[in-house]
Amino acid sequence: MVSVIIPVYNEETRILETLKALYANTVQPGEVILSDGNSTDRTVTLVREHFSQVRIEANPRRHAAAGRNEGIKRAKGDILAFTDGDCLVAPDWIEQIEKAFAEHDIDGLGGKILNATPENHIEAYWGNLAWNVLMNFGDSPYVVEQYRLNDAFVTANCAYKRKLLIQLRGFSNWFANNAEDIDLCWRALKSGAKLMYIPSVQIYAHNVTTLQGVARKSFRNGVSSSKLQKRYGGRINYDPNIYKMLGHNLLGLVRREPDAGLNVMELTCHLAGKYCGSLKAHVINV
Repeated sequence: MVSVIIPVYNEETRILETLKALYANTVQPGEVILSDGNSTDRTVTLVREHFSQVRIEANPRRHAAAGRNEGIKRAKGDILAFTDGDCLVAPDWIEQIEKAFAEHDIDGLGGKILNATPENHIEAYWGNLAWNVLMNFGDSPYVVEQYRLNDAFVTANCAYKRKLLIQLRGFSNWFANNAEDIDLCWRALKSGAKLMYIPSVQIYAHNVTTLQGVARKSFRNGVSSSKLQKRYGGRINYDPNIYKMLGHNLLGLVRREPDAGLNVMELTCHLAGKYCGSLKAHVINV
């Protein structure tokens, strides 16, 4: 049985799309659990009106790690699948998850993330940056063995055996909304779990649509970098490439190159997140 866990906070714009895609699957989910972080919009109301079979659980801590942990505690399935409240799972998503666990001796899997149809240029920009530049997803399955960012499972599209998640004590609340999924994947590897990338397990992700959204996501990615360094790296890290890219895009602004302004904002907010994260995590990540 596959239990699907979705942490939500103010997802009224996309949540019905997400649930429609989920319940239109070739194989129905055993259960769907929404962990709500005290949404102030109509997220919960809409779900109760249109999908009464969905279990809604409170997430007092509000962040994504705690939300998924609430779902883990209450889920009944032996396989726990994760996605987000702004994602559209493929029509055979659950079928492919079940098939992968049946055919391979694995404890967890990560799937392929594609971009949903963007509503504006900013969403197209961030989708390309997130899923084609920072991460990229191939077409061949493979066993994950290394602690690499590109191999880590993103909770927009992954699944684990419940017993492994219980053994790992779920997601780390210390990471909160910052790389909690990457940390879980790497802790699973460290425990000896067998993990695979399975490209036939696919979802379509919506992305941020505003400049404010890009700024927030970039800042969070910077904080995530510092937190991962705290747990998995040395005390000091210096990345000259990000400063080279910033300089190149500042020149691009003068030359009026496409998206140079967006790139400058993204890189600046990312660096700010790294500096802030460094202070919180007591590392030097610049």
